[in-house]
Amino acid sequence: MTAAKEPSQRPFSGCVDKVNEAYHFLLLMRVAELPEEAETVPGRLQGEDAFRFAFSAFLSAARTVLYLLQEDGVSIPGFTRWYVTARERWLRDDISTFFGERRHFRITFPSGEASVALAPNTLEHPRVDPLGAAELPDIQTSGHDGAAAFRERPAESATELCAQYLERLSALVSQAQHLAA
Repeated sequence: MTAAKEPSQRPFSGCVDKVNEAYHFLLLMRVAELPEEAETVPGRLQGEDAFRFAFSAFLSAARTVLYLLQEDGVSIPGFTRWYVTARERWLRDDISTFFGERRHFRITFPSGEASVALAPNTLEHPRVDPLGAAELPDIQTSGHDGAAAFRERPAESATELCAQYLERLSALVSQAQHLAA
């Protein structure tokens, strides 16, 4: 009988953990856009600053998924061949390339614009081992018409674009998990 692998030793468990972390910050972005009259939410979690902070953390976690995917896949037979094809598809996707390697984002709010600048991708990505066996989240990509938008895509909700990006990342991790199974 084969012993079950520890959660942190399962293929791509770090990726799953980071997708869940990004999902947490996506939910905080949605909370930040709730009407301020919603007395059930602390004021510190609402508003433009709260949105910017959650967006920055969301992107940091989401980008780490791609880094860990490559790192974790090295020891899996057939991963490199699969990854080359998956990356080509990824680079042709409009939303994936929108978030891609970009470091500066201009977010439009009802009261004006704000900038979010991210650290360069050359910095080492933080890695925390997952606590337990986590599942990929069910990401709702529509139904939230927030007021924040990216300057380059003013007709689309920033949170919905982030949800679509995270959904694509989650699908990529799921494909890699199936490869490793």
